[in-house]
Amino acid sequence: MTYSAVLHIDPRAVIGTPHPHLYGANLEHLGRSVYGGHWAELLKSRKFAGPDRVYLGLSEGLRHQNPNFGIVEPWRAVNPDADRVLFVHDNTTFYTGTQSQRITIRRDDGWAHGIEQGGLPLRAGRAYTLRVVLMGQGQPVLVEIGGQRWTVSAAAAWTTHTWRFTAGQDDDDGTLRLTFSAGGSVWVGCASLMPADHQHGHRADVVAALKEWTPTFIRWPGGNFASAYHWQAGIGDRDRRPSYLDPAWKHWESNDVGTDEFITLCRLVGSEPILTVNMGTGTAEEAAAWVEYCNGGAETRYGALRAANDHPEPFAVKTWFVGNEQFGNWQVGHCDAETYARRYLAFAGAMRAVDATLRLIAVGVPEALYGHWNELVLRAAAPHMDALSVHYYSIRTELWDVPPPAETLYLPKVAAAHEVALMLDKTLALVAQHAQPPVPLAFDEWNTYVAGKAPDFFEDYSMADALYTGALMNACLQRCDRIVMSAIFNLINVMGNYRVTPDAIWKTPSSLVLELFTQYRGGQAVRCAVDTPTMPTPAAGNLPAFESVPKIDAAATFDAQRRLLYVSLVNRDAEQEARITLTGAARKGAAVVYVVAGDSPLALNTESQPRAVTIEQRTWDGGDLVLGAHSFSMLVMELA
Repeated sequence: MTYSAVLHIDPRAVIGTPHPHLYGANLEHLGRSVYGGHWAELLKSRKFAGPDRVYLGLSEGLRHQNPNFGIVEPWRAVNPDADRVLFVHDNTTFYTGTQSQRITIRRDDGWAHGIEQGGLPLRAGRAYTLRVVLMGQGQPVLVEIGGQRWTVSAAAAWTTHTWRFTAGQDDDDGTLRLTFSAGGSVWVGCASLMPADHQHGHRADVVAALKEWTPTFIRWPGGNFASAYHWQAGIGDRDRRPSYLDPAWKHWESNDVGTDEFITLCRLVGSEPILTVNMGTGTAEEAAAWVEYCNGGAETRYGALRAANDHPEPFAVKTWFVGNEQFGNWQVGHCDAETYARRYLAFAGAMRAVDATLRLIAVGVPEALYGHWNELVLRAAAPHMDALSVHYYSIRTELWDVPPPAETLYLPKVAAAHEVALMLDKTLALVAQHAQPPVPLAFDEWNTYVAGKAPDFFEDYSMADALYTGALMNACLQRCDRIVMSAIFNLINVMGNYRVTPDAIWKTPSSLVLELFTQYRGGQAVRCAVDTPTMPTPAAGNLPAFESVPKIDAAATFDAQRRLLYVSLVNRDAEQEARITLTGAARKGAAVVYVVAGDSPLALNTESQPRAVTIEQRTWDGGDLVLGAHSFSMLVMELA
């Protein structure tokens, strides 16, 4: 079955200049986004911070002994013996933070005792680097992993031992074991295991995949995480950086990935780094110091600290978010709008005193929510902000005990961008009422949110989400004179555009759509309208039902110098292809069409089928342009 639509494009009617920041992504310290995502570290609790195994003591009976009591999870005991061996999470003697792992052999029984961590994925022929920091009383310590064995002496001072080895066989449950048999105490300060081909600590395969998209910017470290993040704890010697329990997401943060590592990731991928300052537990002075660390010369106090950390040249981070969702009672440092505005002005003043060229983005909300937040913040601080942040997640059934079946969500998901466009228009109108000239919007967090739950927040993003993404990006392009930033949440694993396991990485259909938007774009957004049939869509979660959603959604950009027109097209119809008649733009020669569709409306990629949905390249050389059912297309054509 086929239906028809007419696409009207006027390349001479420029509606705006799309900001490069329309094509970005978020990267938050949450779930397996950073650790277990792009960061190459294989060990968990490598600095021995956090709790040991739950031990309920008398409530479990007088004869109960937990063999792993005193050992930080997920490490475990080797040859436990409650009478002869003492395991202690030592808070008096430690190498990093406030805790180390101590093993004390109280009575020598000739057996080897110690700790181990299993579940390490080792691959035959792959090289790894291992690092262990030990202290003791001269005992020989046996280190074992992947069929390799080394013996070192536990010296009286903290000593770092490093090895490089090649795994002899595949092992999904590889084990690092540290044991000794002589009496006395040995302390393990920290340990690290990484594939040797990592790129400055980042997984080489993840970096390569991200470069295929290269979002124009990456926003870090959050998100809610940013509201309790103190940047100075995340610089310097990684092994010495303290771990802490993040109050936002209740997970242990090792601080292995800090400012320097994030900037390096952006440089590797080719994305601009954008930072969010801590307005929850942080101060204006701390934010200003961070600006100086990133942008100050090596002669400044914090620029010298950066140079001492092997980065003599400034990072030149020019765009900063001043806080994150301070309106919400879930946020560390939640406050009222007027208090936020006063604090924003203090932060902005301190930060711009260090670097007057900064582009600062204030916390905003959709429409007039959260007690007329936008009105109150704009009234007090609009002249001092470069953009107002807006976050919006569609559908929101993640708190349901049982999420809606995927087959019931195709129509709501493809309609959700229609609701987003209505929200953006209402928010833009409200901003224009309370700020002259109107402050542009930074739409820096968005996605569908259906089933993701702590701690991993995985979502199975399908073609339905890809069409939502395409139509939402079209909405931003159609309003690019007033929307200067767009960033999907999140980059990896957590509601991620990329899914990553220890051995694999695959793209969601949404990420393929974003690749096309980022790679095929012109410097001018031009007038684009569609005469299209509409369709009704049902309600789902917080998304209302709509009587009339356009089946075809489109936007266009134009490269005037090369005379290339880029048209992004969404066919929301799950079953019917569309025949598009194009008016207003004369084609020169054959055009190229890049298509993301899959074999069904709910097609998605998985670890076992990572290429079920791909980008297909086709040629259009005349007549009607045919769009497949449930498809996104990027038309690239040279104009006569």
